[in-house]
Amino acid sequence: LGIAHLLSLSINDYQNPLQILAPKPGLGAPSQQGFGAKPYNEMPVVISGVYAVEENLDKKYIITGLPLAQVLLEKNNSQISGINFRLAPTAEIKEVREEIMTVLGDKITLLNRRQLNNALYKMLNTENLATYLIFTLVLIIALFNVVGAIIMMILDKQQNSKTLYSLGVTIKQIRRVYFVQGIIVTSMGGLIGLFLASLLIWSQLAFGWLRITPSLAYPVEYKLMNVVVVLITIVVLGILASKIASSRVSKKLLS
Repeated sequence: LGIAHLLSLSINDYQNPLQILAPKPGLGAPSQQGFGAKPYNEMPVVISGVYAVEENLDKKYIITGLPLAQVLLEKNNSQISGINFRLAPTAEIKEVREEIMTVLGDKITLLNRRQLNNALYKMLNTENLATYLIFTLVLIIALFNVVGAIIMMILDKQQNSKTLYSLGVTIKQIRRVYFVQGIIVTSMGGLIGLFLASLLIWSQLAFGWLRITPSLAYPVEYKLMNVVVVLITIVVLGILASKIASSRVSKKLLS
């Protein structure tokens, strides 16, 4: 679509076909091919359709049949620059890779989608890490509320804590009570948040209610590893917040 716009091309325009030029293969200067000889092959083609995938791709590629490309580039049927394999959903990538290498030998370069788009995946991984760090910072700020709530609880239950201390409960044990309470609060909040987030992702996968275009739903993927990382982050930060808050219990406070 991008190339069609740049060149003002129309579909099925037989009066003004697209002229494709390709350098002729071979060695030597163009003058050695004879006076007036063109150093390139030229072929008029008629546009049968346009497609839109992504802005950079739309301005980069023209798709045609293999026989036409072989004639234009003066290649025979045994010369191929690359082959794309589309795997079945149940296929094991490692096993397929070994089978392909067995058939085609070690003279080929076999790359998966991630290796073919290495720069793009690096950018996405960096973006993912930045998003994780930003939300972790937000979570740290939010956990100050948990610290404050536990401290307020300690002050509110000061007389109860003093009673327990008088009955023989140690300060360490009283701290443990508020410490466990803080962990329960943060863990339950994390589980509820993860449950709601999972519902949101599953609904997008099932119904595609959030769309980039009328025909393309915003792509999401539910990974258990991401859930585990988020849960571990919440629990670790919750433990730190609870530890800080429960440390406010001291002999001076209970005296």
